[in-house]
Amino acid sequence: MANRDDQGLGRTPMTDPRSLSTSVLFHIALAALASLTALSAVIAPKDEETGRRSMRGELEPTDNRARKDRESGAGGGGGPGDLGGLGDPAMQARPADLAMVRPTHDPTADALLSEILPQSVVKPDESLSRELPELPTPGAGLIPGSGAGGGGGEGGGSGGGVGRGIGPGTEFFGSREHGRSFAYVIDCSGSMSTRNALDIAKAELLSSLDRLPPDVGFSVTFYDLNARKLADSAGRRGLMPATAANKARVRAQLGAVAPFGGTDHLLALRTALVDRPEVIFFLTDAASMTNDNVETLLRESKGARIQAIEFGLGRDMGQNTPLRRLAAETGGSYHYVDTSRFPKKPPAG
Repeated sequence: MANRDDQGLGRTPMTDPRSLSTSVLFHIALAALASLTALSAVIAPKDEETGRRSMRGELEPTDNRARKDRESGAGGGGGPGDLGGLGDPAMQARPADLAMVRPTHDPTADALLSEILPQSVVKPDESLSRELPELPTPGAGLIPGSGAGGGGGEGGGSGGGVGRGIGPGTEFFGSREHGRSFAYVIDCSGSMSTRNALDIAKAELLSSLDRLPPDVGFSVTFYDLNARKLADSAGRRGLMPATAANKARVRAQLGAVAPFGGTDHLLALRTALVDRPEVIFFLTDAASMTNDNVETLLRESKGARIQAIEFGLGRDMGQNTPLRRLAAETGGSYHYVDTSRFPKKPPAG
């Protein structure tokens, strides 16, 4: 007994071989388990991070800007798949957070884009709504009004009346003019009795005067071998305002004018030029006008434009007559009227 007790008292766990073996095996197992646990803890976050980066690389743009506090270090920008500006792991969004992101409206950005980018608005029916250009209105110079005269000869004649003045306009046998003062010089010689030529001339005179407004001056001279200027409502002879009273006074004096005798064109035109009119409507059958008469009148015309109207039987022969030259060299025009087209009966009124 004593020997067995002595032997038992001499052994301890630190000296017992079996206890030591068991302890070593237990600690080895513990170390292996701890190593496996640590290894799994390290591998799992890396796999999760790799999945996150792969997903961000597919869904989001890459920001290559460098930051000092990025995981990748102080070098250049992040690698492909990194979320721009979020190098810090604490700032990185999880895949579940990415699904919550929605586009937002930024008024400031929209305003900047509207200033930078050109904008063009095209209306589908714009071409249909455009107004067409206005067509030119014929008949300039036929009624009172301001502006430059113009127009061509009309009626039973040839040639063209060209109005070059400024001011109210009127017309006399197709010759159109504008101006502030007009003189009518009308041949009443014996040849003007053919086909009621003088009566038709009187009717055309009244029609022309009706187009003149009251602030325009006019005079009327009938001539054969003498020249007689009609008087206004006060008995004065010369330029008179185109008032209703003066027009009525002229109408009343026409009855005393009859075709008779020969013609003195130079005297008639000189009588009209005394009043220095801007425009002269000169009507004649052109008998006995000479180039000497034209030379004299050109020197004495005082800037008046002479619109010449010639009465003749048959069509215009287009000859270079003194009357055509007078009209052209004073800035006026020539107009031929075929009296064979006139009615045999005098016009009414």
